[in-house]
Amino acid sequence: MLHSRIRKDGFERNRDLLPRLIKLYSVCGRIDDAKKLFDRMSKRNSDVFLWTSMICAYAKNGSMMRCFELFVQMLERGVRPDSYTFSGLTKASAEFGFLELTLQLHSMVVRCGCGGCLSVANSLIHAYGSFGVVHEARKLFDRMVVRDVASWSAMIQACSSMGSYADSMALFSRMQLGDSLKPNELTVVALLPACGFFSSLRKGQAVHAYVIRNGYESNLIVGSALVTMYSRCGDPDVAYTIFTSFYQKNLVLWTSMIEGFALNGKYDIALNLFKKMQDQGFHPNYVTLVVILSACSHAGFVDEGLQIFETMQEKFGVKAGVEHYACVVDMLGRGGRLDDAEKFIENMGTRPSGSMLGSLLGACQVHRNVEIGERMAYRLFELEPHNAANYVILSNVYAAVGQWHNVGRVRQMMIAKGLLKDSGCSWIELKDTVYVFGAHDRSHWESDKIYKVLEVLSEEIGRAGYMPATEHVLLDVEENEKKKLLCSHSERLAIAFGLLKVPPEMPIRIAKNLRVCDDCHEAIKLISRVTSRKFVVRDTNRFHHFYRGSCSCGDYW
Repeated sequence: MLHSRIRKDGFERNRDLLPRLIKLYSVCGRIDDAKKLFDRMSKRNSDVFLWTSMICAYAKNGSMMRCFELFVQMLERGVRPDSYTFSGLTKASAEFGFLELTLQLHSMVVRCGCGGCLSVANSLIHAYGSFGVVHEARKLFDRMVVRDVASWSAMIQACSSMGSYADSMALFSRMQLGDSLKPNELTVVALLPACGFFSSLRKGQAVHAYVIRNGYESNLIVGSALVTMYSRCGDPDVAYTIFTSFYQKNLVLWTSMIEGFALNGKYDIALNLFKKMQDQGFHPNYVTLVVILSACSHAGFVDEGLQIFETMQEKFGVKAGVEHYACVVDMLGRGGRLDDAEKFIENMGTRPSGSMLGSLLGACQVHRNVEIGERMAYRLFELEPHNAANYVILSNVYAAVGQWHNVGRVRQMMIAKGLLKDSGCSWIELKDTVYVFGAHDRSHWESDKIYKVLEVLSEEIGRAGYMPATEHVLLDVEENEKKKLLCSHSERLAIAFGLLKVPPEMPIRIAKNLRVCDDCHEAIKLISRVTSRKFVVRDTNRFHHFYRGSCSCGDYW
């Protein structure tokens, strides 16, 4: 109706109104009507605003090929692109998924003299970040004379997306101190994954307080990020409080909360929430199904997980992808059904990924199956020849059954390829300082006190029934030496330090970069009983909540 009135009054060709009309139709999803309007304008070849509005209309509606075809036509007609054109095209190139296209656009930006434009630079940082080319984004960011909140948010997001969480934290501090800028919702969402990665509940709480002070708590995207952050800091109860504060929820929020419960060992609650989500009219998407299948895997709910997997396309219209197949392999492997897992890989009709073969190889270590372990390992050596973890796990498979000659052979293979085993470490955050411990570490200035605490704990848990599981020391050394090595694993050192420093009424939170070994898991359960303390331990897979001699994982992880 509005368009009809504009046409009737003779304003349809107005230079200011026409691009807005095109945008109106594109926002409403009427891209064909926008194109008809564009085609009727005879003088469009001299108006960059009109061309840019149509290019952006295609980009907004997902027609990336037509977007760039129109850009080529624009150049052929001699229309010079401006900063708005490049901003729209750069965003489209990120959506399109071709880094080479972004690089070519960046080159054109420089040649056309638009490199100093803030919106163009921000778009390029966002695009490079989406491709994981953080070094290019950072070079561009560091060269910027003027930055706004969008610049900082894009750079923080780029670092977070590639796991450079320490850089994210440092940028956030610089943003406020150096440029005196006020972070917005996008900045907060970009930063919170860093808090979750470091299990830095203190920093996460500070960001949450900032969210409340600035009125961002009603934003669904911020709410989902907060739920994820608290879940990954081992506090699903606070995450659930945030979740229930939203009367109107979306699928991302539901998925975040389901994952939060699953990460923290509350699998029954996660499954019930998955059912409740469907009862309220939400259909799980690709990511939600990965989350719930992973929950079933870590909980040992093999039958429930297989039922979800087998009916997901028919019931939810989601075709199984690599991540879903990997969850099923992991589920069968953890459940000890190694033959079924191998048959599933052979019959699934798609090329197995490294994660699938790796999860089955890990299960072979747990269940001491050398035959299948060897087959999986040598397939992985072809697929990922420079992944040291695969060689280490095969070595552990051999060590678990006492085949020390094969352990030596695998280590020689690693030496020949120049591969090094990742060192295990654990860390604990006290106030604003992170303390990192390696296995058998004596570098800390209070090491004598820490080892004294470990000595006392060893005596107390020994009286409570602890028997060192020396079979988990995968080294060919004497039995007494194995016992000493077990007592000084990195997580025990971090816990002992926590007992020295953390007030009795507070839980001790630590994180580890590797899987917690069975012996340490059993020891920490008993330490929680004899000290009457709660320990929250995050390893590569999940959170373990230890209290009064038991763990939230139910000894299945």
